[in-house]
Amino acid sequence: MQKSATGLSTEPLARPGHASGFSLIELLVVIVILAITAAMVVLGTATLKTGDPAETESRRLAALLQFVAEEALVQGRDYGVEFFADGYRFLSWDPDTRLWSVVDDEAALRRRTLPPDVELVLAVDGREVVVEPEGRRAPAAAETLAPQVAVFSSGELTPFELFVVEGFAADAWVLRGRMDGEVILLSPQEAR
Repeated sequence: MQKSATGLSTEPLARPGHASGFSLIELLVVIVILAITAAMVVLGTATLKTGDPAETESRRLAALLQFVAEEALVQGRDYGVEFFADGYRFLSWDPDTRLWSVVDDEAALRRRTLPPDVELVLAVDGREVVVEPEGRRAPAAAETLAPQVAVFSSGELTPFELFVVEGFAADAWVLRGRMDGEVILLSPQEAR
């Protein structure tokens, strides 16, 4: 073993054939864990009770959409959101079967039902989409499931405006999704 004039070894620390550092898989696992932890913290704080159920639901949905966008990027998987007048649920795209399926294996992405006085009004690409309460719809076969809003693994999403209404439409909270993946939450005062 050779030593330099300072008394330190000049031999490399790693043995030949053994790389030092982290593998890509290890880094991805850490990123997924951090994203899930951050989403749980955001969802936990975003759902704190306020006096306005429309505000609570708007903040929750904005946090969930951000979470789904991060999951889509990390997992390389496309997601979608199917809206009803009284709630929403998340879908995922299976490239093998070329079908959408309901996400039921993640607690954070479970089906959400809105409080009785709150309803959703959706516009996609500037056109209003009729959303009915889930109870009035015929059960959808796997072949007919389709989200109104898609969240792509590329970071993009279907442009949309979602109005979370309690009482008067003028007092609606507005969620705007942009094609670049940004989700903007506007209070009733900001939306005017």
